Amino acid sequence: MGEGTRNRTSSRRDCIRTIAAAGGAAALAGCAPNSRAATDAGDQEAATIEAVHFPEGYPPYPSADATEGAFAEYVSPGNVGVMKAFGTELHFGQREGARVQDAFTKKWYWDCHRNGTLYNLGHRNPDIIAAVKEALHQLEIGNLLLVSGYKAKAAEKLVESTGGALTGVTYTASGAESTEVAIRATRGMTRRTKLVSIEASYHGHTCFALAAGDNADNHERYLLDFDDFVIVPYNDLDAMAAAVDDETAAVLIESSPAQSGFPIPDSGYFQAVMDLCRKHGAKLIIDEVQTGLGATGTFWFWQQHGIVPDIVTTAKGLGGGILANAAVLLAPEIKEWFFDTAIPHSSTFGGNELGCVATARVCDLTIAPGFLDHVNALAGQFAEGLRGGPYRVNQHGLCMGILSEEMGKMEMTARLFEAGIFTVPAWYTDGGVEFRPILTLTENEADEIIGIFRDTVG
Repeated sequence: MGEGTRNRTSSRRDCIRTIAAAGGAAALAGCAPNSRAATDAGDQEAATIEAVHFPEGYPPYPSADATEGAFAEYVSPGNVGVMKAFGTELHFGQREGARVQDAFTKKWYWDCHRNGTLYNLGHRNPDIIAAVKEALHQLEIGNLLLVSGYKAKAAEKLVESTGGALTGVTYTASGAESTEVAIRATRGMTRRTKLVSIEASYHGHTCFALAAGDNADNHERYLLDFDDFVIVPYNDLDAMAAAVDDETAAVLIESSPAQSGFPIPDSGYFQAVMDLCRKHGAKLIIDEVQTGLGATGTFWFWQQHGIVPDIVTTAKGLGGGILANAAVLLAPEIKEWFFDTAIPHSSTFGGNELGCVATARVCDLTIAPGFLDHVNALAGQFAEGLRGGPYRVNQHGLCMGILSEEMGKMEMTARLFEAGIFTVPAWYTDGGVEFRPILTLTENEADEIIGIFRDTVG
């Protein structure tokens, strides 16, 4: 890995090491922890709602401190430290639509993180819940080896979402597993091992996925600094042309790297990369985990750029925020090769039958008449409402990176959280946040979020 890549990750490395040095407990300078002042105990309405939605044992610990202590002890002290550093110590309690409530402070937040595409359709979407509840009368996970009509129906709808351009679907349990399958498929088909990926990208926390991502610390920690994995800047066709050659199995692109603040691809960028792949016999993999399922105003972001990739990876929102499911979508040529074996891929939870019921409903809702029009109308509302502030807005529909000219990313994240908007820093920027409003917002809700943002950031 080149010196430039290591320098790019230095700010992220310093942040994590600062947290680790404090035992995962101290916030970084300028990022005050969230106030834990509880709301009025006499609020009878809130108490009644809580009694209905949170029976005894929910949440499982009596306080935020107890929850964080147990999580640090048994799961990950690093996660506790990171949230403190961000100033976003949020413990999901009640959730509805575009908002979440802290289980302990009872404060409500607008979710503008969306966890990638996970909550595209909002928290606890009633249509998804209804479909899953009905399916629970008969279904469960299912058997990974057996033929299943539920898997086939969800796959059919995913193929339809591409206009029939991608014709095969392999299920996985996560975006990281989808990345592994995509890379494995291209290596097997091309009989090559070289992979070209993009700076400031993230593809998951498994082996090939971490190696393809832009994090020198992870490469070193897990011995994943592969000589045949090459990382080049986004939008740099000269660097891409220098990297892609006759030994390249695939080019892997996060369609617009979220942790880099959703940069705007140059006109013709994707077509030029596709042309390079065709010239050298390489395959093009587009990672749509962050941008797919309607988030950019079309079902898939690549559909706006006049190309058909060889492979598309998707996850998160595929289960509607209720169940886990993920998938790899394959163009005909690579589908033919990949399917030419007894079991191309086996995943116990990938393509589980309940998850596929949710996936089929997600597809139905996303392609329903008027839905993408609504997403695009909201995108226009945010574009207009955020215009003229002391920041730059990178925007693809409701996937936005907001890069401040006056405050750092950690400060902006903490200030927005204090004001009632939950988002996270764009790691590979100095003053950026990932800003992803939920796709089912009403016009009035969008106006409220815009007003809070402008009052807070400028």
